[in-house]
Amino acid sequence: MITDSDEGEGGNLADLAGMIPLEIGNLALSNPPDWGLALGVSAAGFAAKSLSAEEGSGLRVRAFTWMVMDQWGVTAGAETAVAVAWELAANAIRHTLREGAEGGAHGRAWLGLVRRDEAVVCAVTDDGPASPLLRAADPTKSHGRGLQLVNRLSSHWGWSRSPSGTKTVWARVPTVW
Repeated sequence: MITDSDEGEGGNLADLAGMIPLEIGNLALSNPPDWGLALGVSAAGFAAKSLSAEEGSGLRVRAFTWMVMDQWGVTAGAETAVAVAWELAANAIRHTLREGAEGGAHGRAWLGLVRRDEAVVCAVTDDGPASPLLRAADPTKSHGRGLQLVNRLSSHWGWSRSPSGTKTVWARVPTVW
């Protein structure tokens, strides 16, 4: 299992497990301590990274996703997985971590990558209250097109909210191993 945390010693999968909703798409979870095992994948098929709103976080998310795709031996679809993972992470950074920090609340967010048959599932879990909304692209704005990109690059995407209030936005990206 690959994990990476910007929180140093304090960030671990126990923190992640408490944030994962009981459903990710059609994958039912039973509040387990290990997200990868709950999804039915081996430790070698799961990677997680905590997200931060610090400068350079985009570079770190993309580098982490590239590293995982390389370690998993993805031969086609890696660039798409990196783009989708970054767009999902960017939404959590903008709407939960940055806006939450401005209001005095400290948000938390994690990126999870799950290796499935012929696909990588990119999922971002955060504790922000806003639901993701696929909007029509507005060429006059410099933001708001992230989910449009995710919708075009992934074969499926969706989101769910857990009873504890966290939400997970996920996308399935076809890949070749």
